[in-house]
Amino acid sequence: MDILGAIERVSKAVEVLSDQVKELKLLASETLPPNSYSAQAGCPEPGDQLKIVAGYLSLGPGLEQDELLNTLLSCAQQVVRAEGAGLTLYDDQKDVLVFRAATGVAADKIIGWEVPLINSQHGIAFRMRQVIASTPINRAIDEVTGVTYRNVLIAPLFINDEAIGTVSAVNKTAADHFTPQDIEDYTGFAELAAHIIRQRLREYTLKQIIEGDAAKVPMELAGVRGLTIDADLLDIIKNVVAMGRMSPEMLPLCKQLIAALANMG
Repeated sequence: MDILGAIERVSKAVEVLSDQVKELKLLASETLPPNSYSAQAGCPEPGDQLKIVAGYLSLGPGLEQDELLNTLLSCAQQVVRAEGAGLTLYDDQKDVLVFRAATGVAADKIIGWEVPLINSQHGIAFRMRQVIASTPINRAIDEVTGVTYRNVLIAPLFINDEAIGTVSAVNKTAADHFTPQDIEDYTGFAELAAHIIRQRLREYTLKQIIEGDAAKVPMELAGVRGLTIDADLLDIIKNVVAMGRMSPEMLPLCKQLIAALANMG
């Protein structure tokens, strides 16, 4: 197991993403029509700026192709010495957990697989809000993948204390069961994975602000319930924008009020 090598791959993935962002910004600036720039400010008009941001967000990969997320899962898999790792998100419309990313054994076969909350270890970890290491209960996936899952390690994903899914590892290679140290390690990986998912949700929220009802919901986020804090922020931003259009003189007062409330916390 090369943990240092895995960590280095995470670092390189972050660098690659950073380079991609720079390239996309350059591409966006080069493809704007000449008359879209302000002669005085030397930058795109506000409307064009929003189009650039919306276009950039649309180029983002889905979760199953997300390089940073998949590198994280690979690292988690290697650290706990497992044959595979996966991430599910809760679909509140179907009331199931859906695999949205996976690495290792049968990874290509479990993307999109729906796991019931009842009669499954994933469901127990999600509902009990705790990391568990046990033997799988639901064996339907074994038939689909052709793999026998001997043991499983599952950690719930939290954003602002709200459970949104799980991250898991299967089939420990060096022992019959996952260890207390594995449970501790996976708790940390779950926190990192939740940050990545939170960022993807924020990107979609930003698209909602820019495009309104025309914003297309990414397939993997279609059933994810709106996080309370993001929904509240979206409403606040929409109201502030509306107020800025109707009563721009009120914006300085609004800014002072928000700053005062923030300092109270």
